[in-house]
Amino acid sequence: MSNSSDSTFTVGNTFPRLRYSTDPTAETFFEWEGSAFVYLPDEPPKKVFSCVGMNVAKGYLEDGKIKATSRELTYYLDPNTNEKLSHWINPWTGQQCPVVHIANDPVQLEIPAFIPLKPRTSSSKIITFTTEIPLFYPNPLYTEDGKFKEYDASNMYQAGEFFTFNCDVAEFNKQNETVDSVDVHWTRISQLPPFMKMGGYKSRGYMVFNCDGRKLPQGSTWKDLSIPLLVDELANVVPSYQHAPDHYDPSVKSISSWSYFKQHFDRYSEQPEAPWPIPEQQS
Repeated sequence: MSNSSDSTFTVGNTFPRLRYSTDPTAETFFEWEGSAFVYLPDEPPKKVFSCVGMNVAKGYLEDGKIKATSRELTYYLDPNTNEKLSHWINPWTGQQCPVVHIANDPVQLEIPAFIPLKPRTSSSKIITFTTEIPLFYPNPLYTEDGKFKEYDASNMYQAGEFFTFNCDVAEFNKQNETVDSVDVHWTRISQLPPFMKMGGYKSRGYMVFNCDGRKLPQGSTWKDLSIPLLVDELANVVPSYQHAPDHYDPSVKSISSWSYFKQHFDRYSEQPEAPWPIPEQQS
C-alpha cells in the first residue's frame, strides 16, 4: 500500500490504522461537537440542542473481521449558552423533561474485513473515507401493553450513522502505521430521543445530529480531551468511561440510547430531578 491512488482499500486494511490503532490493546479516543435539529412534517426545522461527545475504543482484525468495543458519551447542551442541560422545556408540548444524556457502555462492532472502501481525494494532501451505516431493528421500547408509547410508539427503530474521515495522504501512506491526525464528520438521523416524550405527538418526526470531531494521537488519555465538560464528567461523574472495555465480547449486547432509557425508566419517571448520566459510586 505505497500509494493511495492505486491501492485497494478495505475495512480490514484501513480501519485498524484510521479508526483505531495497529496495536490491538491500545485505546483510541475521538471527540466531537455540533448541533441537533428536530424535523417535523410541515414545520420548519428547529435546532434544539448543541452537543459534545467522546468515544474511547479498542479495535483489531481477527478471523476476517474487524472487532471493536468502546464506551461513548454525548451530552445535550443549551443551544444558546452551551451549558449541559438537566431539564428541557419541550416547545411542542410545553412539558418539562429530564434530559437523558447518551451514555452507551458498551458499543460493540463486528464488520467483515473484505468490505471495500473507496477513498476520495479533494487535493493531493487529503484523503477521505466515508462509511454509511443504516439501522433498522425492533424498537427496544415497543411493548404489547404500550408502556413506552408516550416516549416512542414505533414498532421498529430506524436510524442512520454516516461518517467522513479525513487525513493527510503522506501520513496515511506510511505502511502499517497508525494514522494519528484524523478529522471526522458525523451525521446521525434517528427517531426523536425518548426523553423528549414525543411518542404521542400528533406527527412523527426525526432528529439530525451534525457534528465535527477529531482523533486524539496514540498514547492520549481522557485528560487530553479538549472539551472541558467531557474531562469534568469523566473525572467526577462517569470515570469508567475513561477507558474502553478490556476486549470485544460477542456475548454482550451493545447499549443504545433506547435500551439505556428502558433500563433506567423508573429513575426517569419517578425521580425527575435525578442527574444524567447516572453518577457512578466512587471510593
